[in-house]
Amino acid sequence: MSSTDPEFRDLLVQLVSNAHRFTRLASAVARDDRPRSWMRALSLLEEQGPLRVSTFARLDSSSQPSATALLKRLGDEGLVSRHPDPEDNRAILVDISDAGRRWLTDSRHHIADDLTPYFAHLEPAQVAALTEGLGELRTIIRSVAADRTTHPRRDT
Repeated sequence: MSSTDPEFRDLLVQLVSNAHRFTRLASAVARDDRPRSWMRALSLLEEQGPLRVSTFARLDSSSQPSATALLKRLGDEGLVSRHPDPEDNRAILVDISDAGRRWLTDSRHHIADDLTPYFAHLEPAQVAALTEGLGELRTIIRSVAADRTTHPRRDT
């Protein structure tokens, strides 16, 4: 199947739609009250490493004021750390802290525990197939995210 094939495009549409549905399902069944915006922000910092607020905002597709407020709150909670950018001491880098990593891991485990009953009927081979596909998806996500960090998209 070629990337110009309409079937290929339809498969990508299904992937995006199902990823959104799965995210909504995970949020709907999760019994904790942990803010999903915190999970999203900490996941981005975990994946990317230290970022300037402006870069974080761009990668998160949020406004800089929203990103600033979110990262300040996470800092107040001890989930992120701030330090000078070694390339420009006037700029600040924000990074996930050890407490932030623990919080994120705990949050993911809570959601996984709440999702477990919905996946318990799957055979080991089905779980393996899902996992294999997710591995490939993670590789693509990391590649695109790294490219977006070093080569931001410019709207013309």
